[in-house]
Amino acid sequence: MPPSLILSTLAYPSPQARWTLKGPLLRSPMTHTPTAVPEKPADSATHRLRRSFTAAGTLLALLAAGAIGWFYWRARVSLPELDGTLRLAGVQHPVEILRDVHGIPHLRAQSLPDLLFSQGYVTAQDRLWQMDISRRAAFGELAEILGPRALHADIQNRTLGFREAADRAVAELDPDSRRLLTAYTRGVNAFISTHRDRLPIEFVILHYQPRPWRLADCFAVALNMMKTLNSSWRIDLMREFILSRVGPQLYRDMFPDSSPLDHPVAEMVRGPVRAVQPSPDGLLAELFGVSRHPSLAALLHPWDRSTLVLGSNDWVVSGAHTNSGKPLLSNDPHLHLGVPSVWYQIQLESPEVDVTGVSLPGIPAVIIGHNQRIAWGMTNTGPDVQDLFIEKFNPQHSNQYLYNGQWQQAETRREMIHVRGRPDYPLTVRVTRHGPIVSHEGGRDLALEWTALQPHALNISTFMKLDEAQNWQQFKDALSTFSGPEQNMVYADADGNIGYYAPGWVPVRKKGDGSLPVPGDTNEYDWQGYIPFQDLPHAFNPPYGIIATANSRVVPDGYPYFITHDWEAPWRTARIYQLLEARQKMTVADMLRIDSDIYSLEDKWLVGWLIKAAKARPPQNPQMQEALGILGKWNGEARMHSPAPLICKFTRQALLERLLRPKLGKDYRFYHWGLRWTFVDNALQNQWARWLPPGDADFNVTLMESLQDALRRIARLTGTADELRWQWGRTIPLLFRHPLDALPLMKYIFDVGPFPQRGMATTVKATTPDLGPSMRMVVDFAHFNHSVNNLPLGESGQIFSPYYKDQFSAWYAGRSFRMLFSNHAVSAAAVHKLTLEPLGHSAGGAAQ
Repeated sequence: MPPSLILSTLAYPSPQARWTLKGPLLRSPMTHTPTAVPEKPADSATHRLRRSFTAAGTLLALLAAGAIGWFYWRARVSLPELDGTLRLAGVQHPVEILRDVHGIPHLRAQSLPDLLFSQGYVTAQDRLWQMDISRRAAFGELAEILGPRALHADIQNRTLGFREAADRAVAELDPDSRRLLTAYTRGVNAFISTHRDRLPIEFVILHYQPRPWRLADCFAVALNMMKTLNSSWRIDLMREFILSRVGPQLYRDMFPDSSPLDHPVAEMVRGPVRAVQPSPDGLLAELFGVSRHPSLAALLHPWDRSTLVLGSNDWVVSGAHTNSGKPLLSNDPHLHLGVPSVWYQIQLESPEVDVTGVSLPGIPAVIIGHNQRIAWGMTNTGPDVQDLFIEKFNPQHSNQYLYNGQWQQAETRREMIHVRGRPDYPLTVRVTRHGPIVSHEGGRDLALEWTALQPHALNISTFMKLDEAQNWQQFKDALSTFSGPEQNMVYADADGNIGYYAPGWVPVRKKGDGSLPVPGDTNEYDWQGYIPFQDLPHAFNPPYGIIATANSRVVPDGYPYFITHDWEAPWRTARIYQLLEARQKMTVADMLRIDSDIYSLEDKWLVGWLIKAAKARPPQNPQMQEALGILGKWNGEARMHSPAPLICKFTRQALLERLLRPKLGKDYRFYHWGLRWTFVDNALQNQWARWLPPGDADFNVTLMESLQDALRRIARLTGTADELRWQWGRTIPLLFRHPLDALPLMKYIFDVGPFPQRGMATTVKATTPDLGPSMRMVVDFAHFNHSVNNLPLGESGQIFSPYYKDQFSAWYAGRSFRMLFSNHAVSAAAVHKLTLEPLGHSAGGAAQ
């Protein structure tokens, strides 16, 4: 049955065929069996109509059952071979692939090219459609298979020029990196070419076949991650918009870049003679003069910070703090939670390397993990590496723009985007010396300069070098080639050392800091290079033996370079330090408990202000009194059935609105800043009259009115004013969505969830409806086999694989699984064994 028929029949469930008895049931005195009172015979037309409906219902039921059966059979056929022997062109020597009870592959090869070939092959076995959709997303080809709903995303990435950047990266490859990347690519293509008739079910549903994997596709996957972690240009527009509305003084209030809770981990560096100048008043006033563009609102979107947790936690403690006397390293990156998981667990072993951890499907090597000597984890630093330049184009010649008094010729690309079911969409992209024109709104042409689009910016061979590094110096040497996105990388080694480095390209600007759009017709704001590698934030064996990062500020006061103003709030970082400093003799179990911590410093901060305000302005409203009683008794943990986190969340929203609406009107929704509660705290602590809402006698009134407004909103949301029935976890249901869940019935087949949750966006266990810990890893240097790691769902992206969501229960509960490493432990736990042999090899096994 063709897939289109499956979708149509599944979309219209057939009625059940059933027989009914009319009239009261009677029991015969002779047989004691039910009989029906005879009815008047129906006329023949009615009888025929009933028979027709019955036959049609039966037929529809059979068709639906057949469609479901075919779907199940076809999806099962696509499951990969996990045992036996496969002969493949491209592998030079036999490769052994052992899989454990969770389907995690442990690869043993006799050479590095064979190892990467087999990594490409097994990753395609489990994640081919994810890999294909990822490269299509990067190259702006989603609308070709998904239709008009994907057109906007395609226009974005075509405009950015991801295809051109990936092709340039291939041309820049050195011979050794090209050889290894080619081996991985051949492994992916070996799977595709031998499974054209058994591709994952998504290809069947969408009626298309994947093209062969190319070297550029690996860079496409990298570009997607760079865009996810380093897209800040809309923040610049938001700041410009707010500056145009409130002026320099209130603007400075709203955008602080440090907090009393910060825990900078980097050592001080000497840096250049000229210290950085983060938008002094004179420059801010200058930019204020060119930033009066209210129409920018068309480019902005209301922000809900509770759903934006593209951060992470990582920390490392020295042996002085552990039970074993050896370091422990923990990492849980917070990314989008979808189907399948972002990461792919794998172990790679050859004479050159022995490393385990997680990879990105479509990129060779292990990205986060450990080898026999060192371990590393990552959180996003969040540098400002995107600047907007206001270009002046020639009215007489539309492809000429002004730069330093002379007209320059812009590069022009004409793209044609294929849209399923619609005509092709033509797109013209103009590129200046700064970058592509990403906006024409407000009568301005804005060009985006971004580190990811610069020559030599895509160097994924960094991770191959990292996988082989044996000590701190080799670790740094590997990172010196990394362009970004800049990461807070914690480190530990078998000798007991711990460290931290934040590698990546961070621009040094001639003038300003890139926080606002700047004139592009002059070189005054051009980039002058990047922060030298040796001056990037770093630390090695700090005296206190603890390093932790969670996306908040990592550099100390006086650091001579500008990285960003928009650090994340330090709630998670501060809480991690609280927990680590309170413990001694720590174990892997302690690390997992910290990972699962749901104490909210953010909410307890708010509760303190509310209790203080209630004493000064006692509320007469019984519901407010009850809410304050709940908050006063609350232990600060964001538990699933607790009403307190819900009260705090809506009070925070109401408070921010009450402060901002008098200044911005309904446009207050555009305000989005990591340290916004530092701004609110400053206003409350300093009693800034300029922020006191009209009609409020003091900020105590502001707080009480915010609480009352929050209670009304919660009652509307939950349908009850009974605060004891409010449950936090049900208002943030976790749902793992599949990219095809917009198609009829597909969400019931592919999606996982929804589930109520505990925790919140700013607890160590970061929790939102669709963002959170994308994996949890703890590395134990006392015994690598006691290390743990797990994904939110599972290794496989194939719906009927036993490894589709087998890890979810443990992830949801905060448990984990052993991250087996030694040959003995891996062999003992193996439940599948597959051998890849060269085509024509004399050993047994059917040719594939």
